[in-house]
Amino acid sequence: MINRDDLIAEQALRDVVRKAIKKITKENKKRELNEEKELRSVVRKAILLEKTPVGKTDESPHEKTGINMLRRTLKKVVPQIRDDYMTLTTDPDQRKSYIAHLINGIDNLLAPIEANAQAPETADNIDLEEEIEVDVGDETTDFVDFEGSDSVLPSDEEEEEEEAPVDDDSDVVTKGMADDNDETGRNLAIATFKQVQNTIVDDFENLANNEDRELYHDYLKTNLLLWRDKFEDALSTNLPEPTTPEYEKATADRKGEDDLLEIDI
Repeated sequence: MINRDDLIAEQALRDVVRKAIKKITKENKKRELNEEKELRSVVRKAILLEKTPVGKTDESPHEKTGINMLRRTLKKVVPQIRDDYMTLTTDPDQRKSYIAHLINGIDNLLAPIEANAQAPETADNIDLEEEIEVDVGDETTDFVDFEGSDSVLPSDEEEEEEEAPVDDDSDVVTKGMADDNDETGRNLAIATFKQVQNTIVDDFENLANNEDRELYHDYLKTNLLLWRDKFEDALSTNLPEPTTPEYEKATADRKGEDDLLEIDI
């Protein structure tokens, strides 16, 4: 038969063990929550760092030349883009059209440069005299003349056909874009493009490495979109709310009901 004192001691031991387990479980949950909170903080910082436009934070050289060149480009073109973008305050569609046309123009501007840089070896590098051997034979018997053959080949006096004119800046910006975009945004995008295109081309043409060119092109567009977001944030906080003297008077006197037009909705 179990002694009463032993039962009391065993019960007390179980209580201590139960409290210890409860305490340990609570501490483990708290530690897990803290770890999750810290992890979320790390992930959030990583996301913010990833979204931070190039050239805005760390000025130390990047491991890729294309990004370093892009940073130099952005320092020169972003102020111009900012000033033009933030003048478009009548309608958000103006700003949407502006950024869409500007990025479209940059794509059309850089595409032929990339294509030329990746083109295979041209015929200028081939020794035609060594590669081509032709037996012309007796030209007096092999060539068949006919009446009017002199007119087939152009004479030296004939003027060469004029080459098609090079697309102007407006064509580069609007090529491939729908016609229903806001015209004010489009027009200002063309004006901005005229100001920044030479800087972009000069910096881009310095890059001979395919990876650098791809990084430059892709992250140029990405950064313009990220700067667009920053400009939108600035506009949302800086733009005054629309008002009228009558509205101000009505709200000041708290008699807005007299000025509110009744309508069925």
